[in-house]
Amino acid sequence: MAQADGNCANASGSAFRSDLNNQLSALFTTSSGATAPATTFAYQLWADTTANLLKIRNSSNTDWVTLRGLDGSLSITGDITTTGDVAAGDGSATAPSLSFGTETDCGFYKYSANTIGFATAGTHRFFIGDNNGAIVEDDGGPSLMWRATSPPFTGGATNGLQIMQHGRIGIGNFGSCLSLNRHTSTGNIVRFRNGGTNDVGTISVTTTSTAFNTSSDYRLKENVVALTGAKARLNDLDVKRFNFIANPSVTVDGFLAHEVTPVVPEAITGEKDELEDDGTPKYQEIDQSKLVPLLTAALQEAFAEIAALTTRVETLEAN
Repeated sequence: MAQADGNCANASGSAFRSDLNNQLSALFTTSSGATAPATTFAYQLWADTTANLLKIRNSSNTDWVTLRGLDGSLSITGDITTTGDVAAGDGSATAPSLSFGTETDCGFYKYSANTIGFATAGTHRFFIGDNNGAIVEDDGGPSLMWRATSPPFTGGATNGLQIMQHGRIGIGNFGSCLSLNRHTSTGNIVRFRNGGTNDVGTISVTTTSTAFNTSSDYRLKENVVALTGAKARLNDLDVKRFNFIANPSVTVDGFLAHEVTPVVPEAITGEKDELEDDGTPKYQEIDQSKLVPLLTAALQEAFAEIAALTTRVETLEAN
């Protein structure tokens, strides 16, 4: 222990010298000890060897404030007020609460309630916290977000990346939002799973092409029978020409999702006129690749009919 009361009382020469040495020892060892000094002063330092922390007495000499670890680690507690309370400063992007060296505009600050912001060169870069009250799809929850004013995948034109605690990622950009690079070899670049263990598809690449693959191994299937009556079902598909409301200048060929549902229901996701919880439309979607088996079977039936008709014509001509 190297602590003293800060006062050298009148005493004989040897006793005074011993007392003075104790005062100097406390001074040079920062009043180090396992317990707090019995006599304290405003702004007094104490090396707490039990907690391994360097502490300072507040201005009213009512409490100890942690400065940093004795091993050099940093502990942030905030500013000491005139009443002796400890209040963390909020700071801002241009003047963070914690900055580094001479770069006073580079560091951490309170972005919003329960949210830590990070700034460099006086500009907000990203935050970790409760989204600043931002609306996120399916309630993404607390997240880490590189952004300016709003989640990058909702309305507006905000570049950014949001990683949500619920396991979702949102990306917004004016160009390519995602770039994937498989180095030097061919194979899967993305793998899709359902339920944690079931592989249901991949995206694979070669040096020249990309393949979008869904599971199709015979070992995953049962009750396999030939597809018949495909031509009649194909005739029930009503092919249309239209433009999307958001792009009126472009006319395309395609289908209306709810009209495909009775014919190839596995090609359609969602229900006709379905709504989100907030009353906005929940639009149906189509996977047109799911129409390929029906198209193939219908074409095979047509080929078979053509072959039969050709044989009949050749027989008639031969007679």
